[in-house]
Amino acid sequence: MRTLIGIALLGGLFLLVFFAGLKAPVYAKGSGESVAAPAVAPKPLLGKKIVFVIAPDKFRDEELFETKERLEKMGAKTRVVSTTTKTITGMLGEKVKPDGLLNSVNPDSFDAIVFVGGVGVMALWDNEEAQALAKKFYNKKKIVAAICLAPVILANAGLLDGVKATVFRSAKKKLMAKGAEYVNKKVVRSGRIITASGPSAIPEFVAKIREALMENAKSKSPGTVAPATPMK
Repeated sequence: MRTLIGIALLGGLFLLVFFAGLKAPVYAKGSGESVAAPAVAPKPLLGKKIVFVIAPDKFRDEELFETKERLEKMGAKTRVVSTTTKTITGMLGEKVKPDGLLNSVNPDSFDAIVFVGGVGVMALWDNEEAQALAKKFYNKKKIVAAICLAPVILANAGLLDGVKATVFRSAKKKLMAKGAEYVNKKVVRSGRIITASGPSAIPEFVAKIREALMENAKSKSPGTVAPATPMK
């Protein structure tokens, strides 16, 4: 009787261990079995800093928020400036409080500057601080980008004379009057200057900014020289 009970207990213990093993297999250390780590999105712009310039009113919402978000997902750090630090309302109703004033920007602290469009940016077309900042970034071999109506700032700063560029269609004569070679495309990259025609161009606009930033970083590596024509 005792023998039968012992056999039954051993059998039950064996089954318990067997089924437990099926639920949670244990691999010997160094057996080569491994669990794949979750995929991590690449961060090609990690360490890059980008400043966005917006109008004091009626900036184009998605040209700021979507462009900014896409670049941040690539690892870039961003900052938003304007001629005011009060809360600004975009054309579509979105609100943003700038991180600082336009005149507080030090080009040495950033890798690129992006001028955001919208009808309100016309107030910056002849703004001397905006024009001077665009030229400073260019002269320091940084990336200068503008979208929608904002490329007019670059044209008025003298950066587009003899340069291929695009802009929102209603302002193309403004560019041409300053010597720009207007190109009817969503996005045009001319070296370190990138221009885009409007909101629908955002994905390609971001791609060109990324491309230019990565190329610019390589050109500044030891043993290479980044050509640039300083603007006065």
